[in-house]
Amino acid sequence: MLAQEMGVIFTKHVGHMSAQRWTDFIQQLESRGLYVVIETDTNGRVMSPLGGLMPMPCKNETLQILTSDELQQRGLPVGHHIVTKSKASGNLMS
Repeated sequence: MLAQEMGVIFTKHVGHMSAQRWTDFIQQLESRGLYVVIETDTNGRVMSPLGGLMPMPCKNETLQILTSDELQQRGLPVGHHIVTKSKASGNLMS
C-alpha cells in the first residue's frame, strides 16, 4: 500500500483507537529502536493525563520517527519528545 493510501486510511481509524492501543503501537516502535518526536509551534499548555503540563495540540504539528542516533544528533536523550519547531534542534519544551 502506498503512503498516500495509508494516510487516508489512518485518519479514519485513529479516532477509534484507545490509549492502550496507542501505547501498544508506540511500544512496537520502541522495541525497534524508534521514537516519536512531535514538533509544534504552540506555546500553550494543558494538563497532562499523567500530571504536569504538556503543549497544546495544534494544526501545524509534525510527527517524526527517529532512531536513537538521530535523537542524539539533535541533542535529545533516548525517548519520545515534544519540541518546539523553533527549538527542534534539540531543546525540549518544558
